[in-house]
Amino acid sequence: MKKNWGPIAAIIFAATLAYVVGVRLSESAMAVVIGVVFGVAASIPMSLILVFALQRCSAYRESRGSSGPQQPTIIVAPPAISGYQGNPWGGSMVGQMYLPPFDEEGMPSPRRSFRIIGGEED
Repeated sequence: MKKNWGPIAAIIFAATLAYVVGVRLSESAMAVVIGVVFGVAASIPMSLILVFALQRCSAYRESRGSSGPQQPTIIVAPPAISGYQGNPWGGSMVGQMYLPPFDEEGMPSPRRSFRIIGGEED
């Protein structure tokens, strides 16, 4: 019967390496190494749970996404102002938030007048 020597050799190598490292390292360095090993070992189950949950979530999205058509996109635009030629920047929405004030007939008034309270009167 043919024996597989690979796993046995790996175990012997790991045990020899652990002995040599254990003899040569100080106590504080050994504590750091042990902390890293146990930290990695503790993160493996959480990583597996996370991978399982993400695969399940993506499978749920794929099955749910093909159930019907996508809802239409509705865009609401402000109504056009009569007598106003648009903004000087070529029809984009920039500047349309600051329209000039209107007079009684609905036309843009040419100039605004301000009254400063507490200032000198003209």
